[in-house]
Amino acid sequence: MKKALALLLALVMCLGVLAGCGEKTPETNTAPEANAEGEAKNEGAESEAPALPGEGKKVALVCDKVGTQVFLNMMVKALNEAAEKYGFEPTVAECADSAAFEDNMRALVAEGYDLIIGGGWNAGDAINKVATEYPDASNYVLIDSEVEAENVKCISYREQEGAYLIGQIAALVTDGESHTYGAVHVFEGPGSWKWRYGFMEGVLSQDPEAKFVFNYVNSFTDPAKAKELAIQQFEQGCLFVNSAAAGGDSGTFEAAKEKGFYTSGQDIDLTDPENPYIVTSQIKDSYYTVWNLMDEFFSDRWTTEDSTWGIAENTIGAVYVTHESKNPVNERLSEEDLAIVKQSAEDIRSGKLDLINMPTEEEYNAAK
Repeated sequence: MKKALALLLALVMCLGVLAGCGEKTPETNTAPEANAEGEAKNEGAESEAPALPGEGKKVALVCDKVGTQVFLNMMVKALNEAAEKYGFEPTVAECADSAAFEDNMRALVAEGYDLIIGGGWNAGDAINKVATEYPDASNYVLIDSEVEAENVKCISYREQEGAYLIGQIAALVTDGESHTYGAVHVFEGPGSWKWRYGFMEGVLSQDPEAKFVFNYVNSFTDPAKAKELAIQQFEQGCLFVNSAAAGGDSGTFEAAKEKGFYTSGQDIDLTDPENPYIVTSQIKDSYYTVWNLMDEFFSDRWTTEDSTWGIAENTIGAVYVTHESKNPVNERLSEEDLAIVKQSAEDIRSGKLDLINMPTEEEYNAAK
């Protein structure tokens, strides 16, 4: 009997030990959880990152020698940054002459590039020819010019919107001391009408008595001629001369510093602490242009239809208004003045101020 009782007690103790061995506590349970298929899941492992939309694709920018050209440097910067975001392989093909544009584009087509961007009007003839010969070999874009090939997406700008802001600044800076305003442009043709129209309308919004003097250098690289014309305009009473003379702008800037009249640059920030008479610059932003293109190309919004971009797309504007500068603002351009121009920029952006549907030069002059 005692043996039986001892055996029973031993059995109960053994069962208690086994039951204790089977318990699990949160502190000691480090085994991975099993998934639905009974396979262990490693909770600490990182999930595989999704593929970027540009992985395996190649995009090329074909342009002049970049050098110190800010307009081209900003394109290159945007292309490389977009490559990091979307995962494509970027290439910049710099061209020393017109023949190199076509040679480079043909080579890029042969190498299977998915998008070829012509960076500036110099690329126009080459991209028109290559895109016509190889319509399905790649996608094609031309910045700041237009060609006939329907499969080339051409990007133009509403320069009149930036010119309007410059015109307002011109009137606010001169502050009624003169009602005559000058402008030195490259050519007189229809291509310059957007600049002239926007500038005049901007000035007139602040100075209804304004009159204008326009002269033309007839060259992209003639600072001596630009300086001569700017001085002539100053002698006619112009206290502000809008310079849109491309490489000739430096001549206008020299004249402004020597004679003491105000002026503005084009395309990039050309304000200069050594020349306070350059009070602003009209911006044509190639950085945001390339970014806009990349955002469209790697989305469902991509088409080969031509586009025209302005303030709303962050590609057109004016220094101190839509674009910041590292250089100080001229004391003649007050915070109150800038507030007026910034409001105009917002009105253009929202569509409240419509500069898209502008008249032809003939219609404009007939209405006067």
